[in-house]
Amino acid sequence: MNMINNVKCKYQKLCGSCQLLDKSYQDTLNFKLTYVNDCLHKAGFNHQVTKIVEAKQNTNYRNKMIIGYKFVNGKIISGFYEENTHHIIDIDECQMHSKMQNFILQNLKSIFQSLKIKPYDEDRKVGLIRYVLVREAYFTGEILIVLVTASEIFPARSEVVKRIKALSPKIKTIIQNINSRKTSIVLGDKERILYGNGYITDLFGNLKFNISSKAFYQINTLQTQNLYEKIKLLANFNKNETIIDAYSGVGTIGLILASSVKEVISIENNQQSVRAAILNAKINQIKNVHFICDDATNYLVEIAKEKVKIDAIIMDPPRTGSTIAFLEAIKKIKPRKVIYVSCDPSTLARDLKVLKNEYKIMESVCVDMFSWTNHVETLVVLSHKKSDGHI
Repeated sequence: MNMINNVKCKYQKLCGSCQLLDKSYQDTLNFKLTYVNDCLHKAGFNHQVTKIVEAKQNTNYRNKMIIGYKFVNGKIISGFYEENTHHIIDIDECQMHSKMQNFILQNLKSIFQSLKIKPYDEDRKVGLIRYVLVREAYFTGEILIVLVTASEIFPARSEVVKRIKALSPKIKTIIQNINSRKTSIVLGDKERILYGNGYITDLFGNLKFNISSKAFYQINTLQTQNLYEKIKLLANFNKNETIIDAYSGVGTIGLILASSVKEVISIENNQQSVRAAILNAKINQIKNVHFICDDATNYLVEIAKEKVKIDAIIMDPPRTGSTIAFLEAIKKIKPRKVIYVSCDPSTLARDLKVLKNEYKIMESVCVDMFSWTNHVETLVVLSHKKSDGHI
């Protein structure tokens, strides 16, 4: 593929989200590999990660857009927060998002402006719109839109819905999320469906997945497919194995791996994600995946006490990494394999250090999930030192 940087963004210096736009694409890949290896070496590992799965589509790849709103000098501005600030950059397009998402971004501003629906002002506690979240199913093209409001009262709600629906037949559902708290968290607890079923459907190989507003779903669909293919290849599961899929989101990893193993136990603490995962299993007629709504650490600590036999644990924790209690429970359970999927090399290295005496790194690969940013996804396959070493 073309490794030259042809991405020209007029918001680069204002926004700051794409930190590596001044490099060639190949240089961004080298930067990420170096960063991962530096973190591992500082944690005392001699292991060298040498492979990175490059993104064949390194622009327009994000399937989720979060738009912030502000009222300035009599007009609405909308866009993304400048990195590490609460300042909104007024933009009309982002090259990391799709043309459809950018089209929606541009038109929502016009809709709110013409209907005199003002953004919420945190200081004065007036206005309505806080954020809009747009989710797009990559393979089906279906769109979910969440209007995050400061109160339940929504003037001209039916007209807003009518105008948004008119933008494209791909818009399949519109949700109002009420977030009245003074917080930087985008979504509140309460929601109501204004149009559609409240979810969109995407494809993952020969599987279908329903995606709701709050359910975790990787933001780069094509690279997520590559990541899961690597997990399947490197972990080399067999039909006799029982595995745990921790921090499982809507159950994508577990459902994809279900045909390769005896049983998958998926653990996720987000109720909406668990409900979606159960529905996804039914849609795809998969019966050997069991979903448990619980904190991953709580669950693992409990089964460690019961000495349940687990052959492998897949863990895909948030950016902050896992917990000491979770990792100590792994050491008690003694699964033959641990497959760690990480979006932060520093917390990955920190957590692997806890497992270092009992587990050795057998395989590793990076995936360029977040092109042009300094973020990278890393997959590490660990083998228990007292197992037969076969991976």
